[in-house]
Amino acid sequence: MSDESPGGSPGLARTAAVAGAVVGLLSLVYAVFYLFVASSAQRGTDVDAFFRSYLAHPTGLRVASLCLLVSGVLTTLVYAALRATPGALPPAVLRWAFVLGVVSGLATTLHGLDDLIGVDKLAHAYAGGDATVKAAVVVAHDAPSPVDPRGLATFGLVGIVVFLFSWHLRARSRLLGTLGLVLGVDMVLLFVSSAFGLGVPILVTGGLASVILGPVWWLGVASRLAGDALPVRMRVR
Repeated sequence: MSDESPGGSPGLARTAAVAGAVVGLLSLVYAVFYLFVASSAQRGTDVDAFFRSYLAHPTGLRVASLCLLVSGVLTTLVYAALRATPGALPPAVLRWAFVLGVVSGLATTLHGLDDLIGVDKLAHAYAGGDATVKAAVVVAHDAPSPVDPRGLATFGLVGIVVFLFSWHLRARSRLLGTLGLVLGVDMVLLFVSSAFGLGVPILVTGGLASVILGPVWWLGVASRLAGDALPVRMRVR
């Protein structure tokens, strides 16, 4: 009887399982620091209040940015293992989902890095600048991110990738697959809400994605991959 893992090599499945668990935990950490540690001024539209609040209490946004930076890279490992998992998607669609996942993961990492460095730089420029400098900072702050405009990758593309891989997984785990379909739709709605600056929908869809749906799905995928890494004779039937 073969000990081959359905998620590719056992080593990949084990590594991806750890990565998926970390992504799930980072989603919770992101939610805590962005929604509760960072003040409401740092989620508002008043630029002056935003920068003053950030300079006084930068920890919330800095930790949230670090979570994006790390989780973006780790998701690519999970997608690689899921691509090697038997399921419902045809090979061509599965390959496209993997490529899109790598692109979205790297863009999410760049988003986190840009926020970590760029917001801090703009805040200090705003605090020490004259009226001209402050006006330029306001324009830069309000402009869409050059690496991830309105969360296109972090929310929109990741939502599509999660939806596709969840559809793939439904052949083996209907509950996990269905949960992922809901998460994928929620993340796409989060991107739409962010693109149009819809405050309440952002909080609702973002809260669901980062506090409930996201952690449960990523931890569920991690558990599935950990099981796939076991030799066939050791798996629970």
